[in-house]
Amino acid sequence: MKKFFTSKKAIVFVIVGALAAIIFWLATKGSKAPQVMANVSKLERKTLEHVISVKAPLEGIEKAEVTSPLNYKIIDIRVKEGDLVKKDDVLAVLDRVELEKEIEYEENQIELSKLEAEERIKALQIEYDKALASYRDMEKTYEQNKDLYENGVITEEAFKKTEKDLEDLKRSLDSYNAVNGKIQLSQADKKRIEIQEDQLKFKKEELEKVMIKSPIDGTVTRVNVNIGRYARDTENGQAMFVVENLEKLQMKASVSEFDVGKIKLNQEAEIYSDILGKGFAKGRVARISPTAEQKDANTMERVIPVLIDVTERPENLIAGVIATAKIRTEKKENVFAVPSGAIVQDGEEYKIYILNEDNTLKSIPVEIGLETDLESEIIGDLSEGMRYVINPDETFQEGMTVIPNENE
Repeated sequence: MKKFFTSKKAIVFVIVGALAAIIFWLATKGSKAPQVMANVSKLERKTLEHVISVKAPLEGIEKAEVTSPLNYKIIDIRVKEGDLVKKDDVLAVLDRVELEKEIEYEENQIELSKLEAEERIKALQIEYDKALASYRDMEKTYEQNKDLYENGVITEEAFKKTEKDLEDLKRSLDSYNAVNGKIQLSQADKKRIEIQEDQLKFKKEELEKVMIKSPIDGTVTRVNVNIGRYARDTENGQAMFVVENLEKLQMKASVSEFDVGKIKLNQEAEIYSDILGKGFAKGRVARISPTAEQKDANTMERVIPVLIDVTERPENLIAGVIATAKIRTEKKENVFAVPSGAIVQDGEEYKIYILNEDNTLKSIPVEIGLETDLESEIIGDLSEGMRYVINPDETFQEGMTVIPNENE
């Protein structure tokens, strides 16, 4: 015979067991013969509801941590915590003097490279023109010597030399980077200037980034910088600014892999926080992650991220506070329910013990329905008002007589 309870119900089992032991001791104190006590209660119909509780901080529906790719000195901060901002509003301004000097240097370097390239082109153009003139003169000489050779005036060797000289001049002429007789900028010079111009363009784009802007509409919730410090010299290495859209709040919670199957999209949730006192906010399940992740480094248990939107928000509920969301996953009304410790597992079957009129035990087979942390729905040949044993142990057997301790 095996008791039926889950790890979540273990604490209830221990408490009830301890109470039973105390009552038993009190009842048998001073008695000579030991008596079997049984804590009993009357079976009744109830409304049973399964609730999954998760805890997480409340956040805005959109959050931006504003940083800067530049690390220049901050010369102006234009917002404070609590300010409302629009997208592209300026939050802070960085010192641009150093960057402007770098831009000026890059512009001078490009100008210098272009001047040097022009000087080289002029020098090469002079050389090219001379080479072209020599080639054309040699063409004339070649035509003359060709006629002389064909008429037997000069030797073949002399004609071959003229032919070779013309070919050498042609190769020399072709080595110049010229189009229609004009020397062009070399590929190396083009690439060098292109790289410098890209660098200048990048610097000018950086110049626009000295204005630190908000990427979203929202409320400035954190300012982690001070005038005079550098952009990356922030409080505890955090972002320069945090901007959140606080018009709506949400919770990014983690649900155990054992419970996530009970959660569905759009399920309602009640959200509690110390700041609300006895009140609560209303929410709903907005998203369930399709993948699980490890709960922490010390366990192999997996959790699934779940997003809960706040749908009805009290005025005093603010972002950043820790909240507990109670997700109501299933509800049954007018069902028989008993503490989970009252259910005994016998092989693959389940049963409870009820008391006959003469206080003898009778076992009744039951099926398990909806389970909560404290109680379980039972289905079987049951009737309201039956007296059942709340927490039977392994010594309980059908037909044995017990002394009932009525638990109303």
